[in-house]
Amino acid sequence: MLDKMKKIFELQGKISQIKKELQATTVEATRSDGGIKIVMNGEQRVLSLDISDALIVAQDKERLKKDLQDCINEAIKKAQELATQKAKEITGLDIPGI
Repeated sequence: MLDKMKKIFELQGKISQIKKELQATTVEATRSDGGIKIVMNGEQRVLSLDISDALIVAQDKERLKKDLQDCINEAIKKAQELATQKAKEITGLDIPGI
């Protein structure tokens, strides 16, 4: 029983470590032409969003919304992959989308 409790506490510590690392790590997604750039941390929080002036002037609203959505989704995907990688490094377990 004590051995299981010890393992649970160790796992909690490892998860806490993963969360701290994810808070401090960023991923970036940029549209292929560089018109939109999103920086997100490993917790999937958007830290910055840049849109080129040329893109705002040149595009219609619906196209801009679609491009933003695609870029945000790409940043989320990268953040999820980062979380999975960190969890695997620390715990030795493959836990997708921590």
